[in-house]
Amino acid sequence: MAGADADYRTVATAKFQQMSDFRDKAFETQADYGKWLISSLFLMHGSAIAGLLFKSGAATAPPYLLEVLWFVGGLVFALGAGAAAWWNFTFAMMYYHAWAQPEMLIDKDYRPDLPSKTAIDLTMWLALVCASMSVACLVFGAAHVASVWH
Repeated sequence: MAGADADYRTVATAKFQQMSDFRDKAFETQADYGKWLISSLFLMHGSAIAGLLFKSGAATAPPYLLEVLWFVGGLVFALGAGAAAWWNFTFAMMYYHAWAQPEMLIDKDYRPDLPSKTAIDLTMWLALVCASMSVACLVFGAAHVASVWH
């Protein structure tokens, strides 16, 4: 039986380390892509706003000034996506911290008390919806600008 316990600890430790490494790499990659996405959305919306506002050389407002609101809304949604993703990472880290208990490496029957994943799921979906809405604002804003551009 002692050999079985030693085998269990060896396998459990290797699996624990492997899953921890996969988790860390997934977080790193997800965070990098998230930063790229939010930065790209800010750049596209900000460039659209700047282009529309500086395109007008006349003293009167250009006919497409109201379309700028699409891009301002897109910036707000991009900021919402970034904030929701930040909270998502925070909740996920708290979940993994609760899960990664060393007792599981020596006790086959030990299971940590895990917090609810509801906050993780909710903030993930909120980030996805906000990012999608930001992209939709780009598309609809560009379509409205194209429809009034003379």
